[in-house]
Amino acid sequence: MGPRVYAVRTGDRYGPEYEDYINSKVPNVTWIREETIGKHQWNKLIPMSLDIDEPVCVIDIDVSFINDYMDLFNYPIERGQFVATQSWYKDTEVEGYKLQGGFQKYYPKDCKYIYDKFVSDPEYWMEYYIKNGTTCGPVNGEQYFVEDSVKEKLDLKFVPAEWMTRWENLSYHDPEWLTDANIHYPGEYLYLGGEFNPDVRLLHFQGLHKPHAIIREVRGW
Repeated sequence: MGPRVYAVRTGDRYGPEYEDYINSKVPNVTWIREETIGKHQWNKLIPMSLDIDEPVCVIDIDVSFINDYMDLFNYPIERGQFVATQSWYKDTEVEGYKLQGGFQKYYPKDCKYIYDKFVSDPEYWMEYYIKNGTTCGPVNGEQYFVEDSVKEKLDLKFVPAEWMTRWENLSYHDPEWLTDANIHYPGEYLYLGGEFNPDVRLLHFQGLHKPHAIIREVRGW
C-alpha cells in the first residue's frame, strides 16, 4: 500500500480531473480541500500537525508520474530526516535553496515545530519570501519556508536529481527550451527522440495542464 499521501486542491484553479489522475496513479491519497491554515499551497503544511508515528508523503497536483514513479513514495527515510525532490534548474536567484516542492516525505511528529512556526503568524510567513525577493506573489514561498525550517532541526535528504524535472506545456515543441533543459539536466539527457530519460519519475508543470493528456501526446500513450 505504501505511505499515506496528502495533496491539496483548493479553490477552482484545478478541476476534479487532477484528483482523478492522481488517484489513478497513487494509492492511499487524502485530499485537503479547505484553506484552514493559509492560502492555497500553504495548506500542504497540514500533515505536519498529525500525531502519527509513520512517514507520510505530500505532493503537488500539477504533476505527472512516469516510469518507476513509485520509487519516490518508497524512498527510504529515518526519523530525523526530511526527504524531498530538488530543483536542478534554478527556481530563485537567491543562493542556497535546493528543495523543490513537488514531493516531500517526512515523519509528521518530526515536523510539528514547522507547522507551529507557520500557524503562529501565517500572514507574516506567506508574505516573507515575497517581500525579501526570494520569489514573486501573489501566493508563493512555501517551499523556501519549508527548506529553511527543515534545516533548523532535521537532516534534509534529496532523492536523485535525475528523478524529476520541470516541464512546460508544449515545451517539447520549443527547440531552444528543450536544448537548454537537456544541457542542464544532471543525467545524460532529459528528453530525446520523443522519449523522456527512463530515470525521470516526476514531471512538475509550470502553469495549468491537462493531467496525463500531455504525456499521452508526447509518448503516444
